[in-house]
Amino acid sequence: MQEALWVLGLLLLACAYAIVSAVAGDELLLVGLDVMLSSAAVGVPLELIYFLLLAWALHANRRAVKGWYWRSFEHHGSLSHVQRMYILPPFYVGALAFLGIVLGIVICVLGFAALVMHRPS
Repeated sequence: MQEALWVLGLLLLACAYAIVSAVAGDELLLVGLDVMLSSAAVGVPLELIYFLLLAWALHANRRAVKGWYWRSFEHHGSLSHVQRMYILPPFYVGALAFLGIVLGIVICVLGFAALVMHRPS
């Protein structure tokens, strides 16, 4: 398994180098910012909705414990089937949006690398 992670890491580095070599840095920065901010515009409100719905459900079930929000996913098992149908979709979409934010950050870092690599001396 560790060897597969090494291979995946090397492939990702090779792809990152190819992208940095082929695409202008300012374009990468703009794409990265667009991906990051679009994902945040979707994810942040959905996570707020998720936490509000989960707080409501935990208090309604009398299962709210102090600090439940630090490990909110551990309380999904105490939800009823109907509560899960309403509470978990914002959780999953918000988690995917978080991955989009991370992807946007990575693209921005690649854009900065491209700007440094193609900087005139």
